[in-house]
Amino acid sequence: MDAPAHELILAPLRGVTGLRFRQAFQAHLTGLDRAVAPFIATVQGPRVKPEILRGVDPAAQPAGLPLIPQVIGKDPAQLRVMLRAMRALGYADIDLNAGCPWPFVAKKGRGAGLLRDEASLAAMLEAGCEELGPGHFSLKVRLGLDDATLLPRRLPLIQSFPLRELCVHPRTAKQMYEGAVDLETFARVAEACRLPLVYNGDIRTLGDFRRLSARFPGIRRWMLGRGLVANPFLAESIRADTDTRVLARFQAWHADLLERYAADAPGDHALLGHLKELWAYLAPTFRDGRRLWDALKLTRTRAEFERVLALSRLEWA
Repeated sequence: MDAPAHELILAPLRGVTGLRFRQAFQAHLTGLDRAVAPFIATVQGPRVKPEILRGVDPAAQPAGLPLIPQVIGKDPAQLRVMLRAMRALGYADIDLNAGCPWPFVAKKGRGAGLLRDEASLAAMLEAGCEELGPGHFSLKVRLGLDDATLLPRRLPLIQSFPLRELCVHPRTAKQMYEGAVDLETFARVAEACRLPLVYNGDIRTLGDFRRLSARFPGIRRWMLGRGLVANPFLAESIRADTDTRVLARFQAWHADLLERYAADAPGDHALLGHLKELWAYLAPTFRDGRRLWDALKLTRTRAEFERVLALSRLEWA
């Protein structure tokens, strides 16, 4: 019997893989099976303002890329309010962020900080599973805060709930996105985990995917984040098992994404904020990318930004 196909999932990179990115991706590129939206924070009070949920408005989502909203918070009552608002939009599957490593988030007991307090984690998982029902609530985590021993200790609790899946980024919060992923600890988690498991972390190239999928043949769900933003062809290259990059397609995708950003941005300053955040990932994938990035960082208007790109001889490294 053939092994089940790999499932490729777009990661929730806040400020990067939002609605406009997903729309442009689906218009020009292929390979993703679904996406997890960047997190939406729980709110106080009995209702959620519609503008908070604008990025997950079902009517705006691109066809062919099912979306799973993600929530971040630590209060079970607030979580229930947010889940009910998302269910009212038609979402059955929703994810809880227990992996965001930023100190200002984790120190407040949210994101990766939620793993620190076992009782709070249990209360959030209980609320999510009760609101959505078995098999519809999922969890995204890191290995721990300062060391990689926390997730293995929390795993019995986590998998006592009927979660849809567990997504693991095998770094600690202290590492942020630096240093090596801890594949040894991930292997121990994978061996002990009875839930469907998603691997997330440092899949930057087709070679990375080949190595990881060979090392973890039991993993069929893979989350692509920074690697796919840096190389938007990564998912379809994995599907084809060969490099599928074509510069003309890249330029068409980028032009479309720029216009989508511009339609939302109140001016050049806001637009350049989106573009520069994107190109912080893209520039290193091109030859002479450091010089290109240095030039792009200095631009102050859309015209200047586009002029730098037009004068650059884009060629992949």
